[in-house]
Amino acid sequence: MRSAPECIACSINQAMRTARLAGVDFDTQMEALRRAVRALAEEDFSKPPAVLATRAILASGEVYDQDDPYRHEKTRTTEEALRLYEEIKPRVEAEMAGMDPVSRIGYAAKLAAAGNIIDFGIGKPFDIEATLEETLRDGFAVDHSRELHEALEASDSFLLVSDNAGEIVFDRFLLDEVLRMGKRVVVSVRSRGILNDAVREDAVTAGITDPVEILETGTGSLGLMLDEASQEFRDEFERAGVVLAKGQANYETLNDVERRIFFILRIKCHVIGDGMGLPNGVSALL
Repeated sequence: MRSAPECIACSINQAMRTARLAGVDFDTQMEALRRAVRALAEEDFSKPPAVLATRAILASGEVYDQDDPYRHEKTRTTEEALRLYEEIKPRVEAEMAGMDPVSRIGYAAKLAAAGNIIDFGIGKPFDIEATLEETLRDGFAVDHSRELHEALEASDSFLLVSDNAGEIVFDRFLLDEVLRMGKRVVVSVRSRGILNDAVREDAVTAGITDPVEILETGTGSLGLMLDEASQEFRDEFERAGVVLAKGQANYETLNDVERRIFFILRIKCHVIGDGMGLPNGVSALL
C-alpha cells in the first residue's frame, strides 16, 4: 500500500520517541531528527508507511549507540502479558472446551488480536486487560475464522509472522490450537530490534517453545519487505501451507503479495482503516 502525507509526520514522531527513549541529550535528539527528515526527503512515498518509518528510525539511530532502546519497555509489557495470560488461561480453556473447531480458532484469534494493542509505534497509551475484554465481547469487524480454519485443515504447516513483544504472549492461544490440529508451526521474529517488535529473545521470554519453531526474518524493519528477508525465511514463507501476519505494519507490507495471507490486526490509524472501510479501534481477521 502507498503512504499518505500524514505518514511522514508519524514516521518522524516515531524516530523522535525512539531517540528520547534512548536517553540521548537535546542536541543529539535534534541531530537524530535532522537525519530522519533527510532520509524521508529522499524516500519514495509510494512505499508503505512502515517502510518510511523504518527509514526514519534507522537514519536517526545512527547518531546514538543503542541497538534496542525499547528493551526495558518490551520486558515490562511481556511480564504484564504473561501475568494476564496465566490469569485468563483457565477461563479460556474452559470456554473453548465447549466450542466447535471453527469457533475455537475464532476465539483464539480474538485473543491474538487483543494483544495487538501493545504497540509503541502509535505513541498512545494502551490497556491490555480492557482491550482483551473488549475484543472478546465485540469480536471482529471482519471475521474470516471459517476460511482460516478451512485453510488450516487443508494444510500441513502454519507460519505466524509475529508483531510486537508482549503481544506474542497472547498469540500462544492460537499457536496451541493449530498444534492441536496436528500442524507444524513456525513463528517468525525480527533479526534486529526496532520499536517493540519481537526478536528471538522476546519470543522465548513469552513462552514460545518446542514444538513451535522460531525463525528470524533476516530483517530489522517494521513490517516485512520480502525482498529484504533472508533466503531461509523466504523459502519458509513460500512453502508454508497457511501464512498469518499480525499487526498493521505487516499488513502494509504484505497485503499485495501474490499468495493468500491471513491478517489479524487492530485498526489504529485512519490511513489503514480508510483503505479497508473500517473505523479506528476495531479488530479484523482478514
